[in-house]
Amino acid sequence: MIQGALGIIDKMRIEVYPNDEYNEAEAISTIFVQVNPESYTINHQVEFAEGQVMGASNNNLKFNKISGQEVSFDFIFDSSGVLPPAKIESGKVEKLPLLDSLVDVLKPAISNPFEEAATVEEELKAFKDLLLGYNGDTHETRYLQLLWGGFELKCRLKTMNIEYKVFRRDGRPIRANAKCTFLGSQSYKEMQAEQNQQSPDVTHKKVVNQQDRFTLLAEQTYNQNKYYIDVAQANGLLSFRKLETGQTLLFPPLK
Repeated sequence: MIQGALGIIDKMRIEVYPNDEYNEAEAISTIFVQVNPESYTINHQVEFAEGQVMGASNNNLKFNKISGQEVSFDFIFDSSGVLPPAKIESGKVEKLPLLDSLVDVLKPAISNPFEEAATVEEELKAFKDLLLGYNGDTHETRYLQLLWGGFELKCRLKTMNIEYKVFRRDGRPIRANAKCTFLGSQSYKEMQAEQNQQSPDVTHKKVVNQQDRFTLLAEQTYNQNKYYIDVAQANGLLSFRKLETGQTLLFPPLK
């Protein structure tokens, strides 16, 4: 109620983690942006393997994969004193302390005209070091989680392009725009959990029950009835007509 009356808004935040487990207790930092973005762009991409018959004018597109979503944001850095500063807190922090928010809201909009404005170099360096920070132990850059309203994305930084716009008399920047593109990321455990285990593109293990027929098991796995001989060879079977109850069969992925 108090925050709403004073015009205090929730700032977009970027949580920084050392690995893809996203363990809240291991969070390195939480970045609260200086100004919430005016907009953002989400890109979804489906990749195909192109096959073309000799002499044909068109391609036969075969599905390959769905790439992780790409999201682009523009982040403003301004040290003129007109805008409240960005904040970087240690660990995972969901909201800035109310006192800090009040200071930002009540802060005069115009800085001392006789005072030299600070540069944005220090803020940009801290921002870059966290998002592009390289972990020498894991040989990885940081894992990030973007949070803003109902938007949430676990990701890694793909690109960062910085445009410097306003400068002091000595040529040092006091305003910059950092355009960042993030690529959605999942942990290996999450991908395993979401993977369709009935897919013919993964290896299956099946234990033979008393009434099971080899040809039917192969057809249920691959949704086709023509691969049972290949599966028999892969399992070293001399005959697929005699199966032993309790026997384990491997059904390899299609190639």
